[in-house]
Amino acid sequence: MQETAILADAACDMPRSVMAALKVQTIPFRIRAGDRFVADTRDEEALPSLYQQYLIGKQDHYAESIPLVERELEDHMLRNVVAGCDRAILLTIASTRSKLYMHATGAVIGTAARSVRLRKEAGRSGLFDLTVVDTGAIGPGQALIVREAARMVADGAGSKAVVEAVENRLRDASHTFLVPDELLYMYTRAKLKGEDSITWGRYMLGSAFNIRPIIRMHKGRTDAVAKVRGSDEGIRRVLAHAEECIRTGSLLTPVVSVCYAGPLRTVRDMPAYQSLERAAREHEVELMLAPMSLTVALNVGARAFGLSYLSETPPALE
Repeated sequence: MQETAILADAACDMPRSVMAALKVQTIPFRIRAGDRFVADTRDEEALPSLYQQYLIGKQDHYAESIPLVERELEDHMLRNVVAGCDRAILLTIASTRSKLYMHATGAVIGTAARSVRLRKEAGRSGLFDLTVVDTGAIGPGQALIVREAARMVADGAGSKAVVEAVENRLRDASHTFLVPDELLYMYTRAKLKGEDSITWGRYMLGSAFNIRPIIRMHKGRTDAVAKVRGSDEGIRRVLAHAEECIRTGSLLTPVVSVCYAGPLRTVRDMPAYQSLERAAREHEVELMLAPMSLTVALNVGARAFGLSYLSETPPALE
């Protein structure tokens, strides 16, 4: 019987096949569009139609992602988690980007108290133990931290060791790069969250001259680290940077995570991605490519690109 479960919210851009292999369970987000609500569960087969329905050609305020509140999280745990294991570690999207971490920490005591009967019926004794950890990352960066935590559990590591690894080593080593295709979308979302990664001046200049920023997220904070002509050039530079990390041995774990808010064949057909694939094979680095979750895509727009790696001393983005 499983002792420790690894949970991740739907913003974690990990391929479903990898999640299944590592037994990672998903906590859904709620998507509001007008007066309608749907669940974002990282259903990869449904994502193309969800992009079309809630993202492509829509105004930036058309839809938003809303985390479950405390009681809803408790209910989800009772239905899906507490009878199958003795403890769970929920690795959430960065608390600077969502209130999920706050809601989840508030649900810890209620989940344990309400789980007693269900656990007894399932033949389990003792209180259910839920630990909530802020990854300080989103999308592909969150995926790398979740993957390493799940790998540690599969290899027999205790929950305390896993939490310490995330909080003391992995979180600070997570570097995520985002390249938006729709500047207005990302500008308004950043403004709503009180960020200055894309200012009004940058939006106007970018719109006039097809300039796109490369946004880096590290330790929960975002900033624009470069400007390029067009999103294709931005994606090429980020992919080349990831290849440099591989070839210089800069990765903390042998994995690079990539996501895209559109057809994945668009990324696979890029010469820079194919070069990254060759470098990954040569150096035995796993390359995870996944569709961007609707929750993340709603903040950066259609056709946005994301890439992440874990490194304590990464080279500078050229």
